[in-house]
Amino acid sequence: MSVRLHDDDVIARLRAGAPGYPDAGPDAERTLAAARRALRRGRGRRALGSVAAIAAVLVGLTTAGPIELPGFDTSVIPGWPDTNSLPNQGDPPVYPRQRMLHDVADLELQVLPVAESMALTMYIDERPAWGRPGCRVLTWSHGGFRDRVSSCANPDDPELPFDTDSEAAFTRVSGAVARSGVDVYRIEKGGWGPGTSFHLRDGSWRWNWYYSYIPDTPANAPEEERTQTSIGVRRQVHISGNWWFTVEPDD
Repeated sequence: MSVRLHDDDVIARLRAGAPGYPDAGPDAERTLAAARRALRRGRGRRALGSVAAIAAVLVGLTTAGPIELPGFDTSVIPGWPDTNSLPNQGDPPVYPRQRMLHDVADLELQVLPVAESMALTMYIDERPAWGRPGCRVLTWSHGGFRDRVSSCANPDDPELPFDTDSEAAFTRVSGAVARSGVDVYRIEKGGWGPGTSFHLRDGSWRWNWYYSYIPDTPANAPEEERTQTSIGVRRQVHISGNWWFTVEPDD
């Protein structure tokens, strides 16, 4: 059985351990998503302890980008992604089980129904970086669409420029991702194995991480599977029901 988490349960749990925020109004939904992310980051920071905090401060004063510290995964540099929230349990690293359960509950509640209702097969939301504009891709029941600027598309890419309906559809998916509080930048059906994959935005050059929803996962599925690839080990963890978490080397 898949994990379900209703809005009332999420709100009650967040409010029990977070500062007050509006019950209603135009900022309530955005604040709720931000609170989810803040709570996750807070758990990661507390787990690192005071030694890691001191190390992060020292590194932040002397480096220009994220680097890895022995025993503490990746440091956080102003202006770079908050890598305190990256998976750091085991080798290859995954999230703690409770974090994964929380994430898939939010994805199943907020994002999966939207993806299924739109017959979504591809969603990419790449943020602007290094002077390059953000790039978007959406393939759904109305066809394939892509930002057609030269830095986002090749002349022979088959996708059309975004039209009004697809702009609205892209915004709908982005809104669902924001409400979930899980920092997903890519959703793909069938491209990364069976089922639908939800790829995490990260600043790592070593790993790719993604959740997968694989219908009809057998009840006796193994807790974990490891596969040796040409560039390293792929680790797949069965979270609950039809949900998996995968980490694999970044090629």
